[in-house]
This record gives sequence, C-alpha cells and structure tokens, in this order.
Amino acid sequence: MSDPIGLQRYQIMEALGAGAQGKTFRAIDRVSNTAVAIKVLELRDLGGDWKPFDLFERECQVLRDLRHPAIPRYLDQFTSDSGREFFLVMELVEGEPLSRRLGRAGMTQPELLALLDQALTILEYLHARHPPVIHRDIKPSNLIARPQRKDSPLALIDFGGVRVALAADGGSTMIGTFGYMAPEQLHGEVTPATDIYALGATIAALAAGTAADRLPRRGLTIDLAAVLPEGPLRSVLAGMLAPEPAQRLADAAAVRQALAAAQLSPRTGPSRQASPASPPRDLAPRPEAAVARSDPPRFLRVLVWLWSLAAAGLFWFIELAILPLFFAIVGQRRRYAKPNRRRRLAERQLRAIAAVRGIRGRIEAISERHDPSRRELPPGDDV
Repeated sequence: MSDPIGLQRYQIMEALGAGAQGKTFRAIDRVSNTAVAIKVLELRDLGGDWKPFDLFERECQVLRDLRHPAIPRYLDQFTSDSGREFFLVMELVEGEPLSRRLGRAGMTQPELLALLDQALTILEYLHARHPPVIHRDIKPSNLIARPQRKDSPLALIDFGGVRVALAADGGSTMIGTFGYMAPEQLHGEVTPATDIYALGATIAALAAGTAADRLPRRGLTIDLAAVLPEGPLRSVLAGMLAPEPAQRLADAAAVRQALAAAQLSPRTGPSRQASPASPPRDLAPRPEAAVARSDPPRFLRVLVWLWSLAAAGLFWFIELAILPLFFAIVGQRRRYAKPNRRRRLAERQLRAIAAVRGIRGRIEAISERHDPSRRELPPGDDV
C-alpha cells in the first residue's frame, strides 16, 4: 500500500547493488536507529511489462514467510505516493560476497567443502518448503561470507528471481546468470536440481578463482579436469553439474549422500580410512522422488487436463476483461477524483492482477503435467 511515512522513516545511504529486478541500498531506520537494506523497484509505465512487478511481489511474499538465520529477514514494504516506486525493507546482511574471491588463487578443498556444507544447509531449508522455494540465481555474488556469525557463517541474498515450485512464471522472462544457470532454465524449467547445478558451478568457479562463464567447457559440460585434480570432490561436482536434469544429483540430500559415499567430510576432507584400492563408489543421481508412485489412469489425466484448461481460460478472462472493467467502473466514483486515491486504486489493481496471475500459473502447471499428448514419464521423472 502507499505509505509516505515509510519514505520518512528510512534514510537511504549508499547503493549496494543493482540488477534486472531493482536496486538495493543501505539505509538507516530512523525509528530503531539500525542499518537495513532497501530494494527499490521503479515502474515508469504501469501499462508495460508487468513481470518486474510480479517478481518483486513474489520476493516480498516469499521473504515474509521465510525464517532462517542465513536468509535476510523481511522487515517492511511500502509504495511511494506516485505509485511508481515499490520498496522492500530487509535485514542488512554484513559480510564479504564470495565474488571477491574470484581473480585470486582458488580456494582449498577444506574451504570448498565447508562452503558446500553451509550452502546445502540453506538449500535444504528452501527446498523443504511446501511447495519448494527455488532461488534460481545462486552465484558467488549472492553468497555472503560472515565468519563473525557462528550460527550461519554463510548467507544467501537476492531473492528477486525466486520461484515457488508449481507456480509457473508466464511470459518468457528468463532468470539466472550465464555460467551458473542450469541449461533447463533457458526454457523455463526449474526444480531443486536447478539450484544444485548453480551451487556446483559456484564451487567450481571458486576452486578456479575464475567466473563460471569463463571456465573451460566441453559442449554444455564444465571441464572439471581443468579446474580440480582428480578425486572425490571432482566426482561429486560432476554429479551436481550434469547438464541433463535427470542425470544430475537431484537435491541437497542427494549431494550429501554422494559426499558420504565419497567419504568426504566438510571439516577434514577425504577420510583417512579410504583406501586407494577401494572400488569406485556409485555417485549416480538419486531419483527425484524417493517414494514410488504410479501415474493416474489416462482418462483421469484427460479430465484434469480439460478442467485445468477451462479454469485457466476463466482466469485469463478475469485478468484481461473483468478486472480492468471493474477498476474502471470503480475509478469513476467521486471518491477517487483525488490523485492520491487514484494512485492507491491503481496499486490495488496491480496487486489483484498479480494474485490472479499466480492462481492461473498454478492451474497451467497442472495442465502441463496432465496433458494427454505429453510423453509418459517413468515414476520419479515428472517435473
């Protein structure tokens, strides 16, 4: 909602960073006299592309629901009087972005294992949500080292590209950073394995001291042999960086299982009990679904598909016809003659459309999964 008091409460200081989804600033909360981070999204044309606003709203909603010491805490949200600037106030995460390690000598294996362990703990929390929360932009600049925090020495920031699994994006916006982005993100597919790929690329980049988009490759595959010496860690990273999602380690639990199979410890590195003569251990990706299941009968899939198509069409009609007509009629009332009230009405329309789009996205995802023309997938391979 529009909140001029919010602009008075926070004193914006220096810029912290900028991206496609807005700019982030360090600010001072004049009420609590504490430093905070404020993300600002500016929409110059409300009739243009709504995707930035949708992503901003999703980031606010997701952060509001998350409670983890390694994730910035949601504090506040408000809109400028003009209705064109949207503000998200978060906990300020102090520390050093891991991107500053690029260009230096690569990190040691114990350092990489400790980092991997801490990052997996964060992903375990996000992916265990119902539905899972996929970050979609894990990279060194979004991982903050803060050794002074013993409870969470690594933090994950910038949830501007976050996606809640089963909620389709709509449109063609691509989220991610080249080099760290899993191949399936090019056509909008995301699963927990998508974040696993990005984390693997981050570890490889820090091992080489070079940004991931500059690492040597063989086709779609990062050439880990040019980055790390042969050993268990390289084998685990190969499982994390498989270009094909079905061949990749599926989630954080699968990565930990692979680390245990390779007898790697985040604190000590390779186990001293490991014998060079030991046979190679199986590092194959774990199936995405641990519980066996069977596909529903075809006639039931057709019924669900038809229902979802009809429901998605209804929400398209609500978004494109009903909501604009409703707010146009409401806007003719005398109480909305004042500019500030018209701005508030426009903001309510934005939020209503975002809510309808979110529902429609979930319905379209159901339609895609039950499309009778879709190739039958073996148990565990459905996305």
